[in-house]
Amino acid sequence: MVSFTIWGETMLQCENGVYFYECKTKKINPNIGKGIISFPLDYTVIDLETTGLNPDSELIIEFAAVKVRNGQVTDTFQQLCDPGFPISPVITDITGISNEMVRFCPNPRQVLPDFLDFIGDDFIVGHNVLFDVRFVVRSAEIFRNNYIDTMKIFRKLHSTLPHHRLSDMVEFYNKTNETAHRALSDCFATQACFEAMRTECIDIYGNENGFLTRLK
Repeated sequence: MVSFTIWGETMLQCENGVYFYECKTKKINPNIGKGIISFPLDYTVIDLETTGLNPDSELIIEFAAVKVRNGQVTDTFQQLCDPGFPISPVITDITGISNEMVRFCPNPRQVLPDFLDFIGDDFIVGHNVLFDVRFVVRSAEIFRNNYIDTMKIFRKLHSTLPHHRLSDMVEFYNKTNETAHRALSDCFATQACFEAMRTECIDIYGNENGFLTRLK
């Protein structure tokens, strides 16, 4: 196994060519999978909308996931949730999700088992995906699927850009996000950009993980 330091983290290369990273500065949570750098053909993109940023005090108001096989979308999951307390006007302004929309919806814990069943053992892909993973593990207690952060890859591929938000990535790759900050639309946008980054890495570096070897 080859190891080196990049992005302020210890990068490890497994025998099958998949890179995963261990953050030096944060305590490792044994209930969460490893962050990896890879471009699998089979994976599930996830995105959540929440009542706030802190998983210890806020709740999920929308689950979404897009299942991908051989690089193509094959299935989707989407469900609004009633958090049991009012959604703030700030969150409604950002997401478009109102209290009226979730009034008769199940609570997040009722939706979680179906969400996890949909994901199965897949690699998880998402933009700043550790945010979503932490919300899931707060309710599920264990969520050990390995995850791929498109923000981390995009930032390294294009470090000179001033920002690396999902909207920046969508614009850079000339993709669309018809309803930004709605979970399913964000999933579709993330998946399209992930595949664009795969193609970019092959075109520039010869293979999907070649860009990592140039950065050691």
